Amino acid sequence: MQDNSTEKLVRAVGFWGLVAMCINAVVGSGVFLLPTESYKLLGPFSLWAPLIFALPIFILVLCFAEAASHFSEPGGAYLYAKTAFGDFIGFETGWMNWLARVTSLAALSNGFVVSLGRFFPVLASRPDMASTNSSIFFFASDGHLILNVSFGDFLRGMMTPRVAVILISIGILTAIHYAGVKYGAASIYVFTLGKLIPLVGFIVVALIAWRHNPIPASMHLPGPGTDWSGAALFMLFAYAGFENMGVPAGEFRNPRKELPRALLVGTLAIAAIYVLAQLGAMSALPDLSKTATPIADAAAALVGPLGAIIVTLGALLSMAGTNSGTVLEGSRMLYAISLGRPRLRAISYVHPRFRTPTVAILIHVLFAAILACAGSFAKLAMLSAVARLTTYLFTCAAVPFLRKLNEGFRTPGLVIPILGTVISLVLFFTMNRFNFLAAGIAIIVGALIYVVSRSGAHVAPS
Repeated sequence: MQDNSTEKLVRAVGFWGLVAMCINAVVGSGVFLLPTESYKLLGPFSLWAPLIFALPIFILVLCFAEAASHFSEPGGAYLYAKTAFGDFIGFETGWMNWLARVTSLAALSNGFVVSLGRFFPVLASRPDMASTNSSIFFFASDGHLILNVSFGDFLRGMMTPRVAVILISIGILTAIHYAGVKYGAASIYVFTLGKLIPLVGFIVVALIAWRHNPIPASMHLPGPGTDWSGAALFMLFAYAGFENMGVPAGEFRNPRKELPRALLVGTLAIAAIYVLAQLGAMSALPDLSKTATPIADAAAALVGPLGAIIVTLGALLSMAGTNSGTVLEGSRMLYAISLGRPRLRAISYVHPRFRTPTVAILIHVLFAAILACAGSFAKLAMLSAVARLTTYLFTCAAVPFLRKLNEGFRTPGLVIPILGTVISLVLFFTMNRFNFLAAGIAIIVGALIYVVSRSGAHVAPS
């Protein structure tokens, strides 16, 4: 059952705005930073990674497009799972989706600093969290969770230019989205255009120059010991973001009709960009493992320092834009899962003047800022991908049940939802022990919050 406070939201985003938001949501750090990570994992064969992983991702997108066509309320995957499987599964799905948004915002805030470090090297320095004493969650370079440190040492270790940039960038986006969805959406449109112009320009120049042919070396599979699970999760992070498009549906003009089409158009455009950008980068730099900023360094190799500056500015706009979308989508997920739950009523507050869920926005950015200051891009990106898997699994499994609600976008038979569910399960069971443990802990915490939130609640059956 939807809360009456959803009526306070403003429906301001149309079809092309949705396409821009879809491209913006996905094309963040992936195309600018993750080519290096995929090359480290797969070597020259990483040339084919964007193409190989585009197919399973498109199957997942089809499931989300069909699910979205049945609803005009906010909530996205939370609403789909709740309607199909009940309030508990819905809440857990929404909770895990929110965790994915928080860790994504934290990861890309770190990625923003990495790219900015090309202009200001001092930003590349960061405290060694493994040597401090704090009681806040962080991740060491080997991926192990550290839980036992003094808060004072944590604060002293955090007083760096890197942290200042992270907090300022998140603070600016908070102010924009606090002031209204029209301003938040406008920032996304500007950032999307700003990231695409230098990126498309780089692709054109790289393919015309064609300094090195990476195709022959890419035809050989990586040897034994290849971390295929890690590669899958990294590419999942690169393509992820589409699953959140339905979360702010209460602020779209015609979500049931326009959102499915925008998802399909946006995803096809993204796949083309990723494949061509990977090809262009590998043709300019034969060994991407030696750079932390592959697209910028490839542009420098092709046209000199000016090319690197232009691409780096595009990367900064790209990550800022994706972070802007993450603030929008993550806060709306918190807002959606709080509706109808007396213990979480404060989170569903909508500002009477700005007509935005301001409490949800502040909670979302606060948690993201803490994680961003304490974590690193690679580890937070991995955790974000892990948290998304619950969202994929239950949305794909929900599709056959949602078909009973009304007419909407329809994929033929049950082939697509079955394939989507299988893909999600395969990704789940190929996680390493650390990621599996992190996912299990997150689900348990979500269950505890659900029990507390139910106290005094009267949630209508789905």
